[in-house]
Amino acid sequence: MEPDLRSPRVALAIVWSLFQLWAAFAGSLDLMIQIPLHVAFATALGFLTPQRTGGGEATRWWDMAGALLALACAGYFIASNQHLVTRMAMVDAPRVPDVFIAVLFVALLLESARRHVGTALVVLTVVFIAYAFAGPWMPGFLAHGGVTFQKFVDLQMLTLEGVFGVPAQVSASFIFLFVLFGAVMLHGGLLGFFTDAALAVAGATRGGAGKVAVISSGLFGTVNGSATANAVTTGAFTIPLMKRSGYRAEFAAGVEATASMGGQLIPPVMGAAAFIMAETLGVSYWTVATAAAIPGVLYFFSVGVMVHLEASRLNLPVLDRAQLPRLLPVLRRDLHLLAGPAVLVWILASGGTAERAGFWALVVAVIASWARAQTRIGPRRMLTVLVDGASGALPVALACATVGLVVGVVSISGIGLKLATGIVGLSQGVLLVTCVLTMIAAIVLGTALPTSASYIITSIMAAPALIQFGIPALAAHMFVFYFGILADLTPPTAISTYATSAIAGSDVWRTQWTAMMLALSGFIIPYSFVYDPALLMINATPLEVLLRTAATALGIFMLGAGVIGFVRVPAFTWERVLLVAGAVLLIFPGPVSGAAGTMCFFAVLFSQRGRVVAYRASLPGV
Repeated sequence: MEPDLRSPRVALAIVWSLFQLWAAFAGSLDLMIQIPLHVAFATALGFLTPQRTGGGEATRWWDMAGALLALACAGYFIASNQHLVTRMAMVDAPRVPDVFIAVLFVALLLESARRHVGTALVVLTVVFIAYAFAGPWMPGFLAHGGVTFQKFVDLQMLTLEGVFGVPAQVSASFIFLFVLFGAVMLHGGLLGFFTDAALAVAGATRGGAGKVAVISSGLFGTVNGSATANAVTTGAFTIPLMKRSGYRAEFAAGVEATASMGGQLIPPVMGAAAFIMAETLGVSYWTVATAAAIPGVLYFFSVGVMVHLEASRLNLPVLDRAQLPRLLPVLRRDLHLLAGPAVLVWILASGGTAERAGFWALVVAVIASWARAQTRIGPRRMLTVLVDGASGALPVALACATVGLVVGVVSISGIGLKLATGIVGLSQGVLLVTCVLTMIAAIVLGTALPTSASYIITSIMAAPALIQFGIPALAAHMFVFYFGILADLTPPTAISTYATSAIAGSDVWRTQWTAMMLALSGFIIPYSFVYDPALLMINATPLEVLLRTAATALGIFMLGAGVIGFVRVPAFTWERVLLVAGAVLLIFPGPVSGAAGTMCFFAVLFSQRGRVVAYRASLPGV
């Protein structure tokens, strides 16, 4: 459906997207102009967009007033740019108009975030703001020197800290472009290409329908980065296909939710928090993406293993090869759609910035789409892309700007270091206990906050606890990043499962627990790379990386077999226990534990050897 250009929401979304493209092309805008404009566009669009949806129109006069006020605040920052960039922050007292505009901007931002990110983040932010002023009266380690109102406003709104700090800067420079790139890929037909390719590769294997869901959702997630959008778009096809193939409704919905969520874990795009991680650690995005590659592939391998074993346990029929697409014709038809992702990977691998990579990948993707009429992104479709890109970036931009207030308070109060020290003290210096406490913090925050906000908070308040044990900073940050994302699969706020349950017609609660079961290896892999960063390709030789990956993959297979209860034949209870125990031994590194875990696997294979012939003879149709 073509966007209505008469709509203020649509017009603003298009202008915002064009501004972001121009800023990426220009490459050298004053950040005290670019970032306030980015936040103002997001805040204003939040007022004009109906709550929690991307369609329809807001008609209330106060919504329009809120949008105009947000844009007026950005106009003030542009008009006062010379004054703001030449004054000495925290020394020269801000002018009265500066304080008034800053307070108004924050109030508008919090209301827009409440509508589109959720009340939890806004409440948390308000609590932190109150804590900044109440520091002198707080008990014990929570106490700090406090801050005056003028200094608080100065730090949070009149410098490149707080609201305009690193999270908002990353949103403005990297994240928006990649969301827009995902919209180009979606409207250019990449989803259809991935689905047909997955059908051609895995459709005719045992449990092929489930594997198609895992492969297509994983591939689309590499350029999309949104679990819910991925679940809705790919799930509309894969979930009915899985149900027709014999999978239970809650299993089909759980597979799609789990695979869609995993798109944030695997390069090249990953989720918004990955860009923030790169900026926080001061490394290139390619470094983060490279480190995430093996754990991301292992995550999808674990989901695929469970899908295959469940299909084998149920003896599901194989899809008819004659009715499935062939890989070579699919590649000949749609290979041009990979031009954009290829340029993205090439620029990142060559040392280019994520902003440059995102911009030129988007340009090349649009040009390449003209190779076929069905994938062509002409002027009308491009307008839809611009609107969808802005709508998709809206909640991320609001979350990043809002959580900047929390980061500012942590900087003022020093509470981050205090909490990290407290976690280490509570764990009595035991790394495993520290990991568990950090995981709980990330999951609890992640169930109420979007992934980017959850990662930012846990990275400054929990990840330092792991670093104190000598864990590489990238491994520590990747640990909290993983659990912030996996929180999206934990009840009761696993948002993507609500979407997949609606498509499958399944019970939401059962779907959520099924999704958690399917993602179980994802909850264990972070422990593996904390204990041995070779999985992240940190401080390890190629042989060490290969051996650690192979051991973890075998452990993941055993874990899936133990949970599903099937290897070559249905497993006895003691075999399932042995499989799970061996999996834990393999996933946690060490020569002794690796040998013991491998022995557990072969013991189960030996035990099942004599039952294979009888079991196959008992199957229907044999």
